[in-house]
Amino acid sequence: MKNITLETTRLQMRPITIADTNALFRLYGDQKVMVSRKIGTLNRAKSDAELELLLNHWHRHGYGIFAVIEKESGQFIGECGLREIARDKDGIEISYGLFPSHWGKGYATEAATAMLDYGFLTLALPKIYGIAKATNTSSLKILSRFGMLPESEFSDGTAKIVRSMLTREDYLNLQRTS
Repeated sequence: MKNITLETTRLQMRPITIADTNALFRLYGDQKVMVSRKIGTLNRAKSDAELELLLNHWHRHGYGIFAVIEKESGQFIGECGLREIARDKDGIEISYGLFPSHWGKGYATEAATAMLDYGFLTLALPKIYGIAKATNTSSLKILSRFGMLPESEFSDGTAKIVRSMLTREDYLNLQRTS
């Protein structure tokens, strides 16, 4: 796995590792966090299986989900990264989730901004998708701030899902005008 670190004013992000097993389980097992996420609340076995998928993604692609660390405290406060969309091997989605104690502080926007920069400027991805439950208004608001426009809606069998998309060209044009 590559030794990649992304930094923002308040955050440091590094590739998720096996050492994050307990922190990731606390995040993925937190009902407040996971009620609005596509995979739902996970028990320990499912959280460990998800971590294995995340680690395998890093090994296959050289990018993936990062641990989000608050610089001031040194605490693991969540995850943010890029990964293949499960049923669309050509599609890459941005994913993020933070502990509730860190909501409303702009951390998700800060982490997602760094991740989009990484995806479009470093990896030169042609497009990135944002996929969220229609009820996850906070996440949809964050995606729209980046210019991600809803592309389609579908049902996953339990909830309505909104799929938004941003192209590299649109992202670069937005960067020039801001």
